[in-house]
Amino acid sequence: MINPYQGPEADLGGPVGPGPERVGAARRRPIGHGWLWWRRAWALTAANRVLWCLALLVFMAVIMGISLLGLFVPVLGNFAPTLIGPVLVAGLHQLAWRRWHDEEFDFGQLFVGFSQRTGPLFLTGLTQVGLQVLFTLLMVVAVLLLFGPEIAALFTAGFQGEPLDPTSAAAFGQMGMIKVALLTLIMVAISIPYMAMIWFQVPLVFFGDRRPLAALGESLTAVLRNWLPMLWYGLVPMLFLLLLAVLLGVLLAGANMLFGADSLAMLLVGLFSGFLSLVFALFLLALTTVSVYASFRDIFGVGDDEPDATPDL
Repeated sequence: MINPYQGPEADLGGPVGPGPERVGAARRRPIGHGWLWWRRAWALTAANRVLWCLALLVFMAVIMGISLLGLFVPVLGNFAPTLIGPVLVAGLHQLAWRRWHDEEFDFGQLFVGFSQRTGPLFLTGLTQVGLQVLFTLLMVVAVLLLFGPEIAALFTAGFQGEPLDPTSAAAFGQMGMIKVALLTLIMVAISIPYMAMIWFQVPLVFFGDRRPLAALGESLTAVLRNWLPMLWYGLVPMLFLLLLAVLLGVLLAGANMLFGADSLAMLLVGLFSGFLSLVFALFLLALTTVSVYASFRDIFGVGDDEPDATPDL
């Protein structure tokens, strides 16, 4: 018999964590989706821009606080932010998940990584630490191969207490610029696959129940399959940052002409510009985080029953 006075038994609070959405394999998307990811991210963050900025401020404060461990534990402390980072990044993606599903912005969800999928997220950080160590070793090898003679000559001159031969110094200077340029190219060539491997690793582990090592390979595959939209995706913020830098430069130059470099008004303009730059940087970081989530849903067909269908962004 049904009690007419009995309250509802359904959970009216809505979901508080990732729902049972299917995370498929990486698929190719059109180049124009690089811009659509930013549009979708803007739609999800603009309504709660103050809360997003506060969330990123807390995120950066926690990371900086963890980084202080490097003062007391030089080796382990330097890798601590990378180890803890995925746990906190999962919280940012969780906030994006809530906004995608029209849930309220719950600030407490920023630390959801400490209660859901905590072990795999820590292992994700451990794999990223391993990649950083490998990246550092490769860079050390590259430096020794390119600048080995110069380093040996400097050490020899230092131990013998003699000045460096001017002829050798001139030769090193002429080749130095070429070697520095080559080292920069090597660093970029190593950094691109590193970034590609970790780009979707956290959402794959957190939402897709992937293993951390498997997520590295899936993330790399996803970026390689979508290098054209990813290229367009990366150019969009660069264009906006260039425009912002030009506007900020014009503002400071105009204020300098009106008030003078040593005036109190110029100091206030500089402080105001710095504050605006900080707020813009926080919002851009939030926008970037949500855009990564938007691209993750699009590329991996999250919640899309038809893998070949284009989600409505």
